[in-house]
Parts: sequence; C-alpha cells; structure tokens
Amino acid sequence: MSKLAKFFIICAAVCVLGIVMTFAGYAAGGVDDLQKVADKHEWLNVGPNSTETDLFTVGEFQSIEAEGSLDIAIVSPGQDLQGEEAPDFTEEIYAEGVAGTVAVRWGKGYEMPEVVNEEGVLKIKGSDESIDHVEVNLSGGDLSPDVIIFCADQKLDSIQIEDKYGDVSIDGVEAGTITAGTESGDIEVVGTTCDKLNAAANTGDLNAGHVTCSEMTMKTNTGDIDIQDAVGNVSAEVTTGDIELETDLPKNQYEISVSTNTGTISIGEEEIESENSVSLPGGPNKLTLKTTTGDIDLDFMED
Repeated sequence: MSKLAKFFIICAAVCVLGIVMTFAGYAAGGVDDLQKVADKHEWLNVGPNSTETDLFTVGEFQSIEAEGSLDIAIVSPGQDLQGEEAPDFTEEIYAEGVAGTVAVRWGKGYEMPEVVNEEGVLKIKGSDESIDHVEVNLSGGDLSPDVIIFCADQKLDSIQIEDKYGDVSIDGVEAGTITAGTESGDIEVVGTTCDKLNAAANTGDLNAGHVTCSEMTMKTNTGDIDIQDAVGNVSAEVTTGDIELETDLPKNQYEISVSTNTGTISIGEEEIESENSVSLPGGPNKLTLKTTTGDIDLDFMED
C-alpha cells in the first residue's frame, strides 16, 4: 500500500470518528447531558470536572522520595520559576503554597497519589499502572497526576525520584544528593545547589541550568542533553541525541574529554573535522561527554 493511500485512510478514519462523536453528542442532548454520561462512566472525560486538586500540609521534612507515574516539581515557595517542565497549576495554588505543603492534581480514572511524611522523609507514591480502559478525553487537558512540593529554605539531605511516565522539575533547591530517573519523560534541574546530581531517562531530554554541584552525571538513551552554566565535574552520555554545553567559565577551567561515533564536535566557533574524540588538558573541573549518534557542541567564555 502506498503512503498516499495510507494517508487518505487515516484521514477518512478521523472524519468518521468525528461524525460519530457529533451524533453521540446530539443524541445525548448536548454538552450538559454528555457531562451526565461522563459522571457515570470512567472512560469518558468532559470539561473541567475531570480533574481534582488538593493542597496538603505535611510539615517539615529533610528528604524526599517519590515514585510511580506522575509529573513532579520540587520548588522553593515565592520564587520565580526558571524551569519549563513544572506542572501548570493555577497561580492561586502557587500563591498558597508555603514551605511544608504539597499540591496534588489528578484526573478522572486515575488514583490520587499518596502523600505522607514519615519521620522527616516526605514520600510521594503514584500508581505504577495506567488506567485499565479505553479513554475518551474531551476535557482538553492532561489528566495524569501532577505533584508540586514546596520546600523550606534549607538544605535537604536527599531527593530520590523514580518516575515511570512523567516529567521531573527541580527548581531553586539545595540538597545533598539528587537522584532523578524516568522511563519516559523529561528531567530538568535549574538554579539548584547539591553535592551530587544523577539524572537518567530511557526516553526524554535532560536539562541542567545554573547548577552547582561537585559531581553531575546525566544519561539518556533517546533524547538531548542541555547543560547551561554548570560548575563542578560533569559527565553526560547519550545513545541517540545531541549534547550541548554552555558555560561562563573559560575553557582552561575544564579537563575535557568528548567523543561521538556518528556526529560532529564543535568547540566555540570551531568544528573539529575528521575526529570523533577530543581530549584537552585543564582544570579543576572535569568534563566528560559521549554520544553514540549525535552532535556535541561546547561553548565557553573566551579566555
């Protein structure tokens, strides 16, 4: 079957589905009655009533552990968020969020994530299972669970996130160790200070901006890695994707080791031709970047 034939088949299927939904809406008596149908059936989501939001007071905590399938953000209250992956809660929620509170939003057909403070360890657990039915979502928004944690202005002992499907955002936080992993989703860490940072994704982009830590390790199988103004030793590895690093430090402040099997290496305006790896002396920071298929682009402040 030709590509053109497949295209027309897909267009026809979409048109038929649209006609069916139109008649279904008419038969149900319009949007109001369709909402009544949705109230009785988990598989149909219509309008703003498809989500619920709650704000929990959890008190003081020194560590964070999160797991399951959810979008999660960890922030300091009252600050201007620099990241782009934080859940889009309303301004009222961000205004009400104070240190020691957790905002949770979940959609119809999903379980509310568990939130508990166990002796100073804040534990968030989302469901590892997706909904077990075909979903028709007419609400116009994502219904999977969202969580935002508001931290006190103090150094946390540790942050550990094991996400299955969802994005992770850590913004303006200070911690000892940060470990963030996701099977499918993006991870960003911005305006953050830590001793060690380990971010890993199977499928997703990794972003670090204005991060200061002794050891930073970032790895993704499929996705790009973007690092801006990082201070400390940096190790980044990609199977399929590009790596880009930009820093205000001069090149001589790094011991550099970069390599790619299939791709180009650029340092500033210079593209390194006919070489798949580059090693340059310097210090005190170490920079180790590797991609199997993809480009590596480094931009330093001029010496």
